[in-house]
This record gives sequence, structure tokens and C-alpha cells, in this order.
Amino acid sequence: MSSTTKTAGDQTTSSAVVIFVNRRRFEVKLGVTGAGIAALLGVPAENAVVEIEAGEGAPTELVLDAPVTLAPGQQFLVTRQYVMGGSMAGERA
Repeated sequence: MSSTTKTAGDQTTSSAVVIFVNRRRFEVKLGVTGAGIAALLGVPAENAVVEIEAGEGAPTELVLDAPVTLAPGQQFLVTRQYVMGGSMAGERA
């Protein structure tokens, strides 16, 4: 296993799927959530935006606590929410 490959769980099984997150290869188990995908890169769920790249259209944002339907080779983009001045963007006191 290379340093850029991680497995969700203790070992790779036949239910593992290879996906790409920010152009890095990972093996994950079926039923992984958006938060689980963000965790592969060390991004906490409360600060993550996980999008799925689907063809020519704009990426689609995923719900973080719901299982993701996976296909081999699928591409995901994980970014951090923009934080300015200690508060989340869009929050006003």
C-alpha cells in the first residue's frame, strides 16, 4: 500500500472501492459518508465541504452525514469552509 492510499477500516475487503479525493487515491468501504471522505484528508466534518465531480457540470456538494453512492474511480473534492475573523462566512453577530 502506498503512502497516499488509506483504507477505511482495518483491512481492505472485496467491498472496498478505489476513489480519488483531491486527486489522491484512496480505498474506502461501501457506505462511507461525506464526513468520512473529508477525514481521509484530515479535514474535520464541521469545517469540510465535500463535492463530487460529475462529468462536465459543476461539482455537487454532498451531505456530510449520509452514505455516499460510490463507483470505482469516482472523483471528490474536499475543501475547508472559509473562516474570516474567527466566525464562519455568512454568520453575523
